[in-house]
Amino acid sequence: MTFNSESHLIIVPTYNEIENISEFINQVTKLDISLLVVDDNSPDGTGTYVENIMKSIPNIFIFKRESKLGLGSAYREGFQWGISNGFSYFIEMDADFSHSFIDLKKILSYSENSDVVIGSRYVSGGGSTGWDKRRKLLSATANKISQLLLRSSIYDMTSGFRCYSKNSLEKINYSNTKSDGYSFQIEMTLRCIIKNLSIKEVPIIFNERRLGNSKMSKSIVMEALLFLLSNGIKRWLNLKIN
Repeated sequence: MTFNSESHLIIVPTYNEIENISEFINQVTKLDISLLVVDDNSPDGTGTYVENIMKSIPNIFIFKRESKLGLGSAYREGFQWGISNGFSYFIEMDADFSHSFIDLKKILSYSENSDVVIGSRYVSGGGSTGWDKRRKLLSATANKISQLLLRSSIYDMTSGFRCYSKNSLEKINYSNTKSDGYSFQIEMTLRCIIKNLSIKEVPIIFNERRLGNSKMSKSIVMEALLFLLSNGIKRWLNLKIN
């Protein structure tokens, strides 16, 4: 694995991840890479734990927010913090070990040679574990529909395990993205496609979260569906997408 660890920042949004955050930070420190935890005032003390451990472990940072404000806004604020603090590459990753550190090393190895690196479940060698057949079918179908509606060649539009270069974030004007649920990932991918950025998909194995509760909700699914419908129409009619 060849990458400049000083230029890379892992951004992890958290809400009630106290069961996972200690081991997650332990794994991050083995890579000698910086970590920013964006915590939405977790009632379980996730943010407080990170604040305390920062005193003894360098390159661990926290951005505390007053309430649960959504995935998209967490990443927007994380990107802004990282750019302001001199980082050049930004890794989106979950704290619940659904994303593995073995796959993180693969993403990092490509990070400086592409505008965007996406950890993909739907390219050769990728997949998921811990899901029943219904959930696997739902996820695969959602990504196929996303590809079709948005006229995309990217296989995993919804992946939350990816790396952006600073240059790519500035080109797509990430700060004015509108989505806050999982449609944020689709919106960001679409903007990268429109700007003709170089996108590399690398195979990953997505694992069902080890501990804690899923953050998926009906409102998040509905937001994604509405985004796909409205922007799919624009893509097929060759209308401008903001």
